[in-house]
Amino acid sequence: MKNLLLSPWVAVVLCATLSTLADTLGTVWWEKKQSIVLVATLLLAPLVFLSFGYVGSHFGLAQASSLTNSLIVAGPILVGILFRQELGQLSPVQIIGISLIVAGITLLAVFRPSGT
Repeated sequence: MKNLLLSPWVAVVLCATLSTLADTLGTVWWEKKQSIVLVATLLLAPLVFLSFGYVGSHFGLAQASSLTNSLIVAGPILVGILFRQELGQLSPVQIIGISLIVAGITLLAVFRPSGT
């Protein structure tokens, strides 16, 4: 039985989640300038890097980049919209762009080559 923690798909989600957390903490640090937030961001950065490397080794750079980077873009957007109430700051064109990101992630995840 495969170890779920080492699954490339779990690593994709983990990488995107860690990166979203680092992006969010970076924004919070610039707003509040709390040292603990900066330290947490700096400690998180290597984990994001290593998780992306793990994903890249299983999917290849092109597919890993498209999957994780799309999620890395979508994650902070969702944090901004859901937790920071920033939806009113987005134009209709930006909302369409965000929707296209979600569609791209779906296409990448559903229509992947067999064997990955």
